[in-house]
Amino acid sequence: MGLLDDLKKQADMVKSQQLSQQSMLQESIKLVEARMHQTFLYLNDLLKQLAVLRPTNPTAYSIPGIGDFQNLGFAESFIDYRKKKIGDKDYYDFITFFIRWTLPTSLVLERDMPATMQKVRDVLWNYGLKFTEEEVKKPGGGFHKMKFTVPATITCDITVAADYENCRLVVKGKHFLRLGADELRIPAGDINEALLEEFAKMLIGQPSVLRKYRAATL
Repeated sequence: MGLLDDLKKQADMVKSQQLSQQSMLQESIKLVEARMHQTFLYLNDLLKQLAVLRPTNPTAYSIPGIGDFQNLGFAESFIDYRKKKIGDKDYYDFITFFIRWTLPTSLVLERDMPATMQKVRDVLWNYGLKFTEEEVKKPGGGFHKMKFTVPATITCDITVAADYENCRLVVKGKHFLRLGADELRIPAGDINEALLEEFAKMLIGQPSVLRKYRAATL
């Protein structure tokens, strides 16, 4: 076999691999798009039902060194999606939604040292929680301590992104498994009615198998 024949053989192998990869990507795009659409329809309907039922979320949201929020009630929600062009067609890019849980109460704590005051601020800022500060004066005047008031409100923010190359849905957000950020990586082939029900359980604070999909880096 001459050099040209050998090069032709190598080129044919490359072309075959490229066609195979393109075919796999097209299958992935088709599956992910279908599962994204299924997920949006399910979540959209779920949020409508929650707005009527206004359930209580039993999740204990623990704020380190400050306190816990628990049994918060449903307040409001919102959902939307965005699409992007792949080739000449529009496909889901991501779904974004939030659920706000609240109670008409607040956590109130007092600190009298600059270092401990800053620690409270850092923790609350880190978790994106709103709070107010009020200086407490001594009876004769002058600074005595700082009172922090933290409203009992937690907003669960989530983005479900379509990862077409890896044939999966990536769920990123905060305050949906615990207080703080989390990420789930769910193969598109795993998405079905039963798994979406597990998604719903997770969102309303019930035990859910979705924890097994948590990204290893978190």
